[in-house]
Amino acid sequence: MSNEIIEYEESGLATPEELGDEPFDPRYFINETNKDKVIKYFESEVRDSFEYKWLIDTFKTVLNVKECVFFKGYSLENGMKLEFHHHPFTMYDYTEAVVNKQLKKNGGWVYEHEVEKEVARIHYQLKIGLVPLDPTSHGLVHDGKLDIHPDLVIGDYDIFFEEYEEFIPMGTKLKYQDYLEQYHDTDKIEYPEILSYNPQKIRPMNEKLITSEQIDQLLLPGDLNKIDNKFISEYMKKMEKK
Repeated sequence: MSNEIIEYEESGLATPEELGDEPFDPRYFINETNKDKVIKYFESEVRDSFEYKWLIDTFKTVLNVKECVFFKGYSLENGMKLEFHHHPFTMYDYTEAVVNKQLKKNGGWVYEHEVEKEVARIHYQLKIGLVPLDPTSHGLVHDGKLDIHPDLVIGDYDIFFEEYEEFIPMGTKLKYQDYLEQYHDTDKIEYPEILSYNPQKIRPMNEKLITSEQIDQLLLPGDLNKIDNKFISEYMKKMEKK
């Protein structure tokens, strides 16, 4: 057994089988102990891939998705950052379903690149749900303080559910059914109070105004570069006596 295989076994991540042919693509033998860790590893690899980043860039440039679904003024065109949230299924949910499918097909193991390619392919076929959000709204969603109406989601995530239903865990299925029931027979998008526009006017305690005439007098004398704090202080005292 090679040192590389021993290191995988000791890490608890997975056990790859060395195939001997290039490119090297190890088999991951997955069990209940390492399954969650392996799925998260595959998920992170997809997020960091060129293909995934190119897809997100395509949303912004080709599909013209530039604004947060809640704050319309928050836009890439204003130089602001836009984040994409998976909904109602997470990236983990997609990856887990693909892993379960390939585990059944292969008899208990998966190829890393095959899993990642299939997850990427689901995204390219738009069998996923993505929501453009500003960082604040994104944080509120993850904190459970902001709900996302189905009409705000881009993509056909229902097709993913139909095609991968037998490979989706029961807990994820129940979460999806609850989401559908929450918005059953309603097409109204309600924006919570936390997102309402509520400007606050600040009134200074000590209001002392200088008229435009006084400002003109202040700026007229001499070279502006020679005006210092002492000059301004003496001038203001002089104006107060008038």
